[in-house]
Amino acid sequence: MYTSMKKHTSNHCSDPKVMFEIDQACFSILNKYNRSVTLYSRLSDCYLCEGEPQILPAGKNTTLVVPTKYSMHLFYKDTYEYCHTTYSFKEHGSYGWNISEDQLCSEIYTIQEPVNSYLPIYEAIMVYILLLMLFISPKIIMRIIKRERSPDNVRDDLEELQEAETPNLIVRRSSTRIRSVDTFRGITILLMIFVNNGGGDYVFFKHSAWFGLTVADLVLPWFAWVMGLSFTISKRSELRVSNSRGKIIWKCLIRAIILVFLGLMINSIYTKSSIENFRIPGILQLLAVSYFICATIETIFVRIHSQDDVLQFGRFTILRDILNNWMQWLIILAITATHTLITFLLPVPDCPTGYLGPGGYHQFGKFVNCTGGAAGYIDRLVFGSHMYSRTQNVVYGTILRHDPEGIMNTMSIILVVYLGIHAGKILLLYYQCNARIIRWLLWSCIMGIIAGLLCNFDKYSGVIPVSKKMMSLSFVLTTSCFAFILYAILHFLIDYKQYWNGAPFIYAGMNPIALYIGHVLTMGLFPWAWPTLHTSHLTILSMNLWTTTVWSFTAYWLYLKDIIISI
Repeated sequence: MYTSMKKHTSNHCSDPKVMFEIDQACFSILNKYNRSVTLYSRLSDCYLCEGEPQILPAGKNTTLVVPTKYSMHLFYKDTYEYCHTTYSFKEHGSYGWNISEDQLCSEIYTIQEPVNSYLPIYEAIMVYILLLMLFISPKIIMRIIKRERSPDNVRDDLEELQEAETPNLIVRRSSTRIRSVDTFRGITILLMIFVNNGGGDYVFFKHSAWFGLTVADLVLPWFAWVMGLSFTISKRSELRVSNSRGKIIWKCLIRAIILVFLGLMINSIYTKSSIENFRIPGILQLLAVSYFICATIETIFVRIHSQDDVLQFGRFTILRDILNNWMQWLIILAITATHTLITFLLPVPDCPTGYLGPGGYHQFGKFVNCTGGAAGYIDRLVFGSHMYSRTQNVVYGTILRHDPEGIMNTMSIILVVYLGIHAGKILLLYYQCNARIIRWLLWSCIMGIIAGLLCNFDKYSGVIPVSKKMMSLSFVLTTSCFAFILYAILHFLIDYKQYWNGAPFIYAGMNPIALYIGHVLTMGLFPWAWPTLHTSHLTILSMNLWTTTVWSFTAYWLYLKDIIISI
């Protein structure tokens, strides 16, 4: 909830039998004035928000419970405003503050040391590193022994590379897949399972309140990006064997319809009342629509590359991956420009044009009914009550309904999908690893620079701030920037140098939709989850990691059985 402070009801500081809740601390304020003063507080992530008032009686010590997920901005008011300060309270700590006329702005001090709420993360990392070492050590030893016994290591390497690049020699379906692609997809889906189940209740494993970027915010755009990359690889081979373009588009339409149907089925799980509140948009729906649009554009205009391409472009050969696809880029950029124009030019009743904020307490409460600006207005107009129902924002308080997978956000994610398609074209068009990686990194730099200029390299400011809730252009470009970097690293380590086979993520990447639907259907059920006696970061993180690990083993079992569930 937005309420940054609340009156202390149980004395956590003096009574050791009373336990703190997760992400709470104790804050005692001694008012040495001979009159009451008003304390104002707000979470620092609440951009351009007014402080919440709290009366401090004269000459008394007032004890408050404060949240610790975000740092807090504080000041108190007598005749004037005094001592504006921002402080990061730590979990289960006890803090004090003395305010008086003699010393207008004293320091906040620690009465009782907090716990290290990040210790469970460090412990989990160490455990997984140990398990990884136990898993890969025998393989490394055997590989070393094999190399020592072989009189010609170069020959061994060539044979291994030939086996990896000749899928017809191996009968397993999984052997015909590109390992780096499945690994990227597996990282995304396992991260999605982890954060959807709670992410240890850490703020950086939760979606950002409205502005900014967290680890959880990367999941959906990364999945859309690699979906585009996969399309390039699979459909190019279909075109090479003379499948008609109309047939490919028809297959893409069927896949999109199936994804929409599955998305609606998942939405029905969360519909507690009636059909009147049934949510129509969703993650799978967003992926389905953006995938179909990009797939249709690409299938209609794609060219099958030939050896004549190098001669055709001459000195512009270095740009042939773009010049060969200028029509697709023209359409995608037109869609992106249309989205931007609607965002900044569409009149919204009683709201400023181009508003991108959450409403609620944002902008000092002046635009409380403007949640999501043009995007929110369109979704509420089209879907009515058939959209995301949560109206309580952890930072900005009560907001209007706004769907993070709504019409405008789906329109925005199209650029991410097509950037993934273009990454796949680079993979197919250029045969040298250095050429591929240089281009991926160059695209990453371009996306990052443009995004930085749009948001002024800041969390809140700039022409277009970074916002996952809005799928803003700066957000789309930033997440695509990281996607290019991550895939370049995976391609180098897995496909080129073969330092790593992608395990355990590669197994999850072979059945991502099955794992996604499975984890939604079983969320909160034993043995994936169980009730806890006391909620803490340790108990939540342990359960969330266990859930993710179980689904990882499920993916490995499907791999052993050579089961690949494709849609």
